Amino acid sequence: MDWSLIAQKIVLSFMTATFAIGAFFSFFVAPTLFKTLPKSEAGKVVEKIFPIYFALCLGLDALSLLAVFKANVGFILILILILTITLNAVQLYVILPESREKKRSGDREGFKRVHTISVFMNLTVVVLNLLGILYLIFKPF
Repeated sequence: MDWSLIAQKIVLSFMTATFAIGAFFSFFVAPTLFKTLPKSEAGKVVEKIFPIYFALCLGLDALSLLAVFKANVGFILILILILTITLNAVQLYVILPESREKKRSGDREGFKRVHTISVFMNLTVVVLNLLGILYLIFKPF
C-alpha cells in the first residue's frame, strides 16, 4: 500500500473542501444574505456563521498539514498550509473578536477597516487553497 499516495489524496480532499467551503460562503452565501435580508439581519446571520466557518477551515487545513508530511509533496505545500492555518487562526481569534468589539462600540470606521482586512485574509485563504489544489494536481511526484 502506497501511504504517500493515500496521504496526497487526503490532502487534496481536505484542501478541496476548504476551497469549496470558502468559495461557496464568500461568493454565494454572504452576498445572497445581504441581497435578500435587511443589512442588520444579514449581519447577525453572518456573525453566527463566521466562527464555525473559520474553525472548520482551520481544522481542515490543519488536518491537511498533518497528512502532507506523509505525502512527500514538498515544501511549497507545507508553506501554503502554514499560511492558511495562520490566516484562519488570526481570523478566528483576533479579527472576529475585534470586529465584534468595533461593532458593539459603534466604531463604524474601525469596523470597516477590520472588515476589509478580514475580506482580504479570507480571499487569500481561498486562493492559497486553490493554488495548493493545482499544485497537487499538476506537480509530477
